[in-house]
Amino acid sequence: MKFILENKKGLLLCVSISIVSYIFQYIQTLIFDSKIFDVLIISLIIGILIKNIPKNIPSFFSREDNAPKFVSKNLLEFAVILLGFNINFSIVKESGLSLISISVISVFLGMTLIFLLCRTILKLDKTVSILVATGNSICGNSAIAAMASVIKSPPNLVASAISFSAAIGLIQVIFLPSLFTALSITEFQYGVIAGLSVYAVPQVVAASFVIGNEAGLIATQVKLLRVLMLGPLILIVGLFFNKEGTDLFSKNKIGTYIPWFVVGFIFASIIGSTNMLSENIINILNNISKVLFSISMAGIGLTVAFKDLKVSALKISFAVLSSSLLMIGFAIIGIALFRL
Repeated sequence: MKFILENKKGLLLCVSISIVSYIFQYIQTLIFDSKIFDVLIISLIIGILIKNIPKNIPSFFSREDNAPKFVSKNLLEFAVILLGFNINFSIVKESGLSLISISVISVFLGMTLIFLLCRTILKLDKTVSILVATGNSICGNSAIAAMASVIKSPPNLVASAISFSAAIGLIQVIFLPSLFTALSITEFQYGVIAGLSVYAVPQVVAASFVIGNEAGLIATQVKLLRVLMLGPLILIVGLFFNKEGTDLFSKNKIGTYIPWFVVGFIFASIIGSTNMLSENIINILNNISKVLFSISMAGIGLTVAFKDLKVSALKISFAVLSSSLLMIGFAIIGIALFRL
């Protein structure tokens, strides 16, 4: 209750942005008879525009408000858990092993190749290279933050890696859905591509559910498979940076490597697959999840400040863009090899 009172303006703004986004989406449907921009993308764009209002222009939103960070992390994670109730493992029972194989191979190959691109071709700092490779091969901001704590990265490098990756990720969210039409692929195949290539969980949601429910569920599942690779990769990289010979297991909790919402998503998926819940309840949870995602997107937009894009802007942008194309390539190859 104290948090709500202290951050009521920010929370109200995030909710208001979500409401306005739904109104925009409804107007689109009336005019064009289809959704050109999904409500999640609209919330994201509005949030970014408000965040980057010049300081000399009066704004209802306080830039010191903690609400955007809360909804873009805690509320988002809860929304992901609710999304799990929509999962039915029968959808992927014939391709589950294939999805796991594609995800694991793509993450480890992506991490290696992106790091080599940053270091050998772009000549970026070793720390930045690891952060960019981690964030874009696994799970976005949380992966970068977790890796930064292990390799003791300076804050400015962490901010640069996150800012550029998030910015390119936004562009990908807007343009990736065009692949669905251009390549004449199925929703399942598109879900694999989006889940493997898009930077962060909310961006995966925005880029996939705009195509369809199956695409969104598969994309989320593939993305969370990537998230599970965070622990092993951090341990491997940590061993190389652990020059003093201390034990990583004594310094970090396993919860750092497997986020709580992933565990919650898995349990919710199991429940959803047992048909314990009625279709009406599943639909209600799905709608609640979508609304929470929209509010979370507004919060994420309100945390994206273009002024933070400072260090090696062109090189990092190129590295992130190349990373996205590389992961898309892995997905397309994997779909062909496993005949998905």
